[in-house]
Amino acid sequence: MNVLLVEDDEFKAADIARLLNEGLPASTLERAASVTSALRMITAGAYDLVVLDMSLPTFDLSGPGGGGSPQGQGGVEVLRLANRLGVKATYVVVTQYPDIEIDGQEIPLSEAAAKLTARFKLKVAECVPYEFDGNDWEQDLREFLSQFNSTTRLAAGPL
Repeated sequence: MNVLLVEDDEFKAADIARLLNEGLPASTLERAASVTSALRMITAGAYDLVVLDMSLPTFDLSGPGGGGSPQGQGGVEVLRLANRLGVKATYVVVTQYPDIEIDGQEIPLSEAAAKLTARFKLKVAECVPYEFDGNDWEQDLREFLSQFNSTTRLAAGPL
């Protein structure tokens, strides 16, 4: 199973990667740190799962432009272009924002997965509220990964 983590914050990326490695131990995990690198990797590779932050810089901080403009809805831009390019994967949003702006409307995180799925015709399975100083988000992500792992194994059939 191939997993792409799209996150620019090193601390948050390490937290999420730890849970991904625990929940999907046989997977290959790659990371993008900007809208541009996420789009490049999504179009070049076949990912089963994309874990996506909402706030992303335009470019990688280490690349030309030093990260470029921060995009508060950079994750939405990744979904928009993935839809346009026909990139099929399961998407999970892990964000500190309580709402996601979709077509000019603030949508509560609890409703955002369904709205993003309908808007971009992609499988946005979950929106997880990340907290630096809390761990409720860890349980939410663990539960999703357990369900995703079970569903993926069932879909693959017997070995």
